[in-house]
Amino acid sequence: QEGDIVRRIDSDQAQAASTLKFEDPEQSRVAFTDRSMLLERLGVDVNFGIVADQTADTASFIYPRALGTTAEGAAARVAAAVEGERGHVLSTLKHFPGHGAMPGDSHSSIPQSALTLDEWLTGHAVPFRAGIDAGAEMVMLGHLLFPAIDSEPASLSAVWNGILRDQLGFDGIIITDDMRMLQDSGNPDYSDAALNAVAALRAGATMLLYVLPTNPQAIGADPDRIIDTITEAVLGGTIEESTIDDAALRLLTVRRELSGETSAWHK
Repeated sequence: QEGDIVRRIDSDQAQAASTLKFEDPEQSRVAFTDRSMLLERLGVDVNFGIVADQTADTASFIYPRALGTTAEGAAARVAAAVEGERGHVLSTLKHFPGHGAMPGDSHSSIPQSALTLDEWLTGHAVPFRAGIDAGAEMVMLGHLLFPAIDSEPASLSAVWNGILRDQLGFDGIIITDDMRMLQDSGNPDYSDAALNAVAALRAGATMLLYVLPTNPQAIGADPDRIIDTITEAVLGGTIEESTIDDAALRLLTVRRELSGETSAWHK
């Protein structure tokens, strides 16, 4: 629920990025407070709603949804949006490492950027760092490729998971963007949904996101096959069991906190 063009709940009339990017950051805090309170009233406790990408290119796919045209401007509004959502929903920053760094649309391709790590750290990393420092509980990995940094898109990259954890200090939940998008990119390397899932978990993702039709088998994204393939990967040692344990513990801890439960863990 970003608002504006990415709005699932029509009654959300709070300002969105298309106007907030030109406003004082306080307006972002107000808008995301209102938005998150609406979601809370409807029983929603997680919002994939804070676009931490930044770009000044009006032709960019992500421009209408980005909260700033500069790293510093986006950072201030992203942090304010996280502050606005606090206590109402869990905040998600997207699309890490930054869709604004490149042309193209990750719904139908795997966009690429020639940025080096040092260049990224001084630019597109800044809004994500600000959102993390403000307390965002989740970060969404984009299907975005930075060949100078890693040969895999961020959603399948142990390198980018490591940068997020170690250099930006994020200790929360890492979720991928919709995994179907990898198949829709047309890149034959990512045509197998189950193998993509294994790669994402092996790289360090806590959760995998799927937006599936009624008949997912028709698009080659059968959940049963995906689960079976992940299980086989764990049993065969392709994915360390400790990786699954870590992801499960992070998610169980958050679910417990959301439930309001304060008693001791049951054994």
